[in-house]
Amino acid sequence: MDGDCQDSRAEALIGTSSTPVVFSDSSRCRVVRGRWISPFTGKVIQNASSVDIDHIVPLRWAWAHGARDWSDEKRKRFANDPRNLWPVELSLNRSKGARGPSEWLPPSGKCQYISRFLRLIKIYNLGSNEPETIARISETRSKQC
Repeated sequence: MDGDCQDSRAEALIGTSSTPVVFSDSSRCRVVRGRWISPFTGKVIQNASSVDIDHIVPLRWAWAHGARDWSDEKRKRFANDPRNLWPVELSLNRSKGARGPSEWLPPSGKCQYISRFLRLIKIYNLGSNEPETIARISETRSKQC
């Protein structure tokens, strides 16, 4: 957090809405409405309660591929990195769980999702000791894009 009452979810909703967001009250802590286009389906979502903030690289996936060795500060930075946060439909985020692109892909926007996933694991040096993991993800991208 950056000193205000908005948590990472609120900040992700504010940062990705294509229109000014509406807050629940004058404290401007909780977002209730906006306009988000799901990168997983292309659908427009206007009710914030219908949105999950997806970690493109799931935290559990990251933990298993190197984040367990990071400092607490780096893990916090990764978990709250806006590049790793996407507003998507609740059901799709839940169906994805902690899986990476070799095990799960969205109904649409596959190339964008895989490319962003690969970019993030490169930025954070995840899976660098697992060439087979990176190869599987890259192979998935080759087949999908």
